Amino acid sequence: MNHRHFPTVLTLLFAAAPAFAQDHDLKIAAKKDSTVWLLQETKNEQSIEMMGQQMESGQNITHTLRVTVKDIDDKGNFVVETTIARIHGAVTVPMMGDVDFDSLDGAAAADEDEDDGGGMGMPSQGALKKGFTHGAGKSYTVKVSPKGKVVGNVAGVDEIAEGADNPMGPSMDEGMLHRMVESAFATLPEKPIAVGGKWNHESGESGTRMPMQAKLELTLVKVDDESYEIGAAGTIDAAKADDKGADAKSDEGDEDNPMAEMMKNMKVKNGKITGTTRLSRADGFVIESKSVTSMDIEMEGEMSMSISTKMTTTTKRTTEAAALPKAAKKEAATEGGK
Repeated sequence: MNHRHFPTVLTLLFAAAPAFAQDHDLKIAAKKDSTVWLLQETKNEQSIEMMGQQMESGQNITHTLRVTVKDIDDKGNFVVETTIARIHGAVTVPMMGDVDFDSLDGAAAADEDEDDGGGMGMPSQGALKKGFTHGAGKSYTVKVSPKGKVVGNVAGVDEIAEGADNPMGPSMDEGMLHRMVESAFATLPEKPIAVGGKWNHESGESGTRMPMQAKLELTLVKVDDESYEIGAAGTIDAAKADDKGADAKSDEGDEDNPMAEMMKNMKVKNGKITGTTRLSRADGFVIESKSVTSMDIEMEGEMSMSISTKMTTTTKRTTEAAALPKAAKKEAATEGGK
């Protein structure tokens, strides 16, 4: 047996070892005036059991976002402007059927008294459209740390959040606006990390009548010349009573409201979250991401209810032309009519 190559092979292996264990400092690398267009689609499927009746409901909502780095402050934080260019989609509501909406069609200006909600105490279609398209066409600015976390408001947040109320879905409050910006980046580790390394993250889910608390374990799964790939897995549960605070929209002042009582007694079981994110090494913006959340919710009260829900959220980069085809057509038609 020829042993002459052993030293060479061992030398190569030892030389390569540091590369396999190389630490990567994940952080936002975007320059001033960097801009991306993002499509964020959320699909929520629910099976509801109430008073012995089985019902199905669903939501499919797409937010079109333009995210721009306006400046970088002396602490290295990014001043990020986000424009909610379009909100469109459809919801299926028990006893009401399907409701379509698109902020480019003027749905946000729909008359709230368009109908009486079927006479069942349900919100009208006009109220639903207003709730789901609230904030469309507006911009706001926040500061984001190099690790992808919103650290302060600059302008526009309060103006959008004021009066935001969605009777059948998430409200465009401060928490939701922050999460929109953070979804353009990723939750990054504070210290450099090697492939296979892990870090933890906790987040609260506001903007809903069902405040949640998520606990995630994140993993740097893969690194290539263009991107970092991050995996996520964790659990989700109802927020503790002390954590709900102002985020819990419990219809205060209406002690006779059965829904308020049910929310107070809400229990979450089998709450799980999984997801993946590909992050650009060139600028730190998300290339594409996907998360899946599932849970069983039980609420007891005058009208007990159980809900099984699965929510899938995908975010991907796009272009202005692809993101706003209706706007482009309208502009072309207007110019052609001059």
